[in-house]
Amino acid sequence: MKKTLLCIASAAALLISGCAQIPLPYAAAPGSSGNAAATESQTADEAAATEAQAADVAEGELWELAEEAYIFAYPLVLMDMTAQTMPANTLVHARSLATAENKSVVTMNVDTLYTQIIIDLKDEPIIFTLPATDRFMEMQIMDAWSNTTAVLDKEGVYAFVRKDDTTELPENVTRVELPTRISWVLGRVILNGDDDLPNVVEIQDGMDICPLSVYLSGEAHNNAVLAGEGIRNDIVPVQAVAAMDAKEFFGLANELMTDNPPADADKPEIDRIAALNVGAGLVFDETVLNDDSGDGFKAMLKKFYTDVAAEALAFSEKLGIWNYFGEPIGDFGTEYTYRAAVAVSGFGANTIDVAIYPKCAADENGETFDGKKDYILHFDTLPPVLEKGFWSVTAYGNDDFLIANPLDRYAVNDRSDFKLNDDGSLDILLSSDTDTGSDLYLLPTDEEGFHLFMRIYLPDMDALGTWNAPTIKQYSPQ
Repeated sequence: MKKTLLCIASAAALLISGCAQIPLPYAAAPGSSGNAAATESQTADEAAATEAQAADVAEGELWELAEEAYIFAYPLVLMDMTAQTMPANTLVHARSLATAENKSVVTMNVDTLYTQIIIDLKDEPIIFTLPATDRFMEMQIMDAWSNTTAVLDKEGVYAFVRKDDTTELPENVTRVELPTRISWVLGRVILNGDDDLPNVVEIQDGMDICPLSVYLSGEAHNNAVLAGEGIRNDIVPVQAVAAMDAKEFFGLANELMTDNPPADADKPEIDRIAALNVGAGLVFDETVLNDDSGDGFKAMLKKFYTDVAAEALAFSEKLGIWNYFGEPIGDFGTEYTYRAAVAVSGFGANTIDVAIYPKCAADENGETFDGKKDYILHFDTLPPVLEKGFWSVTAYGNDDFLIANPLDRYAVNDRSDFKLNDDGSLDILLSSDTDTGSDLYLLPTDEEGFHLFMRIYLPDMDALGTWNAPTIKQYSPQ
């Protein structure tokens, strides 16, 4: 990181005098009324001590504000990195379920085939056609800040338009307003085994996307690619963002905010972080952080990951020994730390009416999973879902990606070939050893460590209130 070093005393002088763009709460040490008043009532030594104290406080508060700005902008920058992995305004179809080789998005599911679209409304509205289906299919549309703005699940022709765009649309086209230039459509179609693949492919091929001008002209078009060809594997978005220094991160955030403006409700936060020259149309100057070595920013990043994880706990809902992120997941409003936490650990999460994602990282005794040990995942009864709903349990490594294993098996779900017990319950073996010799259905884990996500799509929230969530205990064969 190339930064110009400003001494703490100089920075404090700027802060106290008001020359720096720092709001009043950051202007002086608690209890002081400014540098001029201090020099009039104190000796030179006392004034120097006061100035040093002000610098220490201001330095700490600046990093608090820097973290606040980072938290606010993190999903926006991560969305841009995600957008860079795909061509814009193009259907990107996955023709096979995710595997351990997929690193574009953390905690990917292995229940549905994805169709992704990066919508770019720079020039004109984009027309999207969705075919009829007889199964679970939903197209989740997220704005550049990762808020879900719409979910499409019915046959129709839709026009993605900016909310201030007054372009006249054909009568048969449904208007879908998007608040930002860039949006991410994450489509999911359930796959009921390998034999079902042609049916899902037919659904995907029935989708269509093109600019409005092309749609009106009647010209032939085929803006679709397969994921293997259309997704760049040289960019892992979460890693790309983590590798940025302050100038790269905040500089990009400022650029992105111009065409992807924050919501009206974000104005108080925007006014605060503008003190660091973070905001649309601003030029970030990294010298304001007084961090020539970059060590301060690195320390802030470590604190960021700790803080967002802790903050997310406030939104955690318990389901037995499992926990899942509750409202307002997927449509975060001004819960910026929660929004960042979900972006870090599960970018693209649905709102709870579409799906919940209970996580478990410890057994029924509260002991963190040991990858070198085996466990039994036990269901008294299977998860309650509404019509077209489904469930699964997927294992992930400590990096939040799928676990490579000889069976290429990453989950157990309601389509797996397990056998229920005589009483209707279900036992699943969790083990890093894929050659256990057990008759139980095996979900491979990682001996370096693992955790589980249970997905319940279209959950019956009323029934969940009395449902006994699955338990997990250590297993030793008799």
